[in-house]
Amino acid sequence: MSTAVGAERKRIGVKLLTPEGTVYDGLAHVVVAPSVAGEVGIYPRHTPLVCFLKPGETRLKMLDDTEQAYATGDGYMSVGEDQVLILVEHAEPADGIDQARAEEALRKAEEDLSAAGDDEAARTAAEGARRRAQNRLKVVEGRK
Repeated sequence: MSTAVGAERKRIGVKLLTPEGTVYDGLAHVVVAPSVAGEVGIYPRHTPLVCFLKPGETRLKMLDDTEQAYATGDGYMSVGEDQVLILVEHAEPADGIDQARAEEALRKAEEDLSAAGDDEAARTAAEGARRRAQNRLKVVEGRK
């Protein structure tokens, strides 16, 4: 995009999407996402890239130096022409995570996992719920 003088900065367009819809659609200065190979930082004019994402914290450094963080799930990220497209199973703003609710979700997921026995579908669902709850807790605790 453009380079500006003074207080303005180089920027990249960011779209953060889930199956439920758009979570973020706007501009940022930097995007940091949890790829399966490690954390990836995307700045304006980054080389084109496609990578798989694992559950973790996706951070957007805004043009005013504030930061928005999201607890995100599995997905992928595509970078090209100062545009970043992040498609993930779920994304929740860090400042919207209720820690007590996340702790309760983790407790329930662990109970469900214990009760699953040989039921592979129940075990898979409980493991997914546990990973989501653990990720939400990690993100919210990292913001304190």
